[in-house]
Amino acid sequence: MSKTIFITGTNSGFGKAMVELFQSKGWNVAATVRNKSKHLDLFYGMQNVKLYELDITDYEQVNVVANEVIADFKKIDVVVNNAAYCLMGPTETTTMEQIENQYKTNVFGLMAVTKSFIPHFREQKNGLFINFASSSARFNYPYVASYGGSKWAVRGISESLGIELKPYGIEVKTVYPGVHATNIFTKLDHGANGNDPVYVKNYKNYYANFLGAQSAVTMVTSPESVAYDVYKAAMNPNSGKLNIVSGGDAKLFEFMKKVLSERAFQKQLVNSIINPITSGGITMFKWILGKDIKPLLTDIPENLIR
Repeated sequence: MSKTIFITGTNSGFGKAMVELFQSKGWNVAATVRNKSKHLDLFYGMQNVKLYELDITDYEQVNVVANEVIADFKKIDVVVNNAAYCLMGPTETTTMEQIENQYKTNVFGLMAVTKSFIPHFREQKNGLFINFASSSARFNYPYVASYGGSKWAVRGISESLGIELKPYGIEVKTVYPGVHATNIFTKLDHGANGNDPVYVKNYKNYYANFLGAQSAVTMVTSPESVAYDVYKAAMNPNSGKLNIVSGGDAKLFEFMKKVLSERAFQKQLVNSIINPITSGGITMFKWILGKDIKPLLTDIPENLIR
């Protein structure tokens, strides 16, 4: 009997790559997008894939869709909490509304989806949650205090639930991707405004260096590599790593944080905003990211960096 996986946020990036991989391996896939009318041809003709409309910040809709998915497929084996977005910018110029919205999606939405499937997993005495955090939940970068903080929350939630739900046969694993060729840098919510004198006077030069480093490396790890890491985790729900660090950059920075002192590690990241990335730095990152690469798309407002 085919297994079934439920994946949130599947219109592009990791989510889309996971749908395509699991479907190719014979799994049933329940996939979600926020607005189906914008993705009428998504997964068209792909057998065993059903697309649902879901905004994970609408908690009532989360419960309705979860019940619909369970009714449609009878047994769900894996739930992947992938839907999220990135808020980036200086904390001083970021609004509290932006910060609240970041946590509402990345943390509270994830919790709502998880809660909606726990009873199903508990009753069948097995099931696997795979939660997407970020490499910034192993070590955090400048200008992503809210995004990284939300992913540290995902890390803590996953660790706690992994213990809490273990008596019911439920496993929880967490993925920590580094920089990958998804659309995340084309969907940024910027906590900065090029017309804000506070930003222009105090942060623009540093933020421009940070953004320049992101866009200077034009080819980065493919989302299919993360999808395959998730597939391996799903195929062995009761074994293997609980925390999966994915991507050469993520693994390097995790290693650096272990071997360097706290001050030395911090200095490395401070240097990344004080000085523009060098050609040597670009070459190093290309080497770290390896050969499984695709173009990195970015969409950064000119008035933030010029």
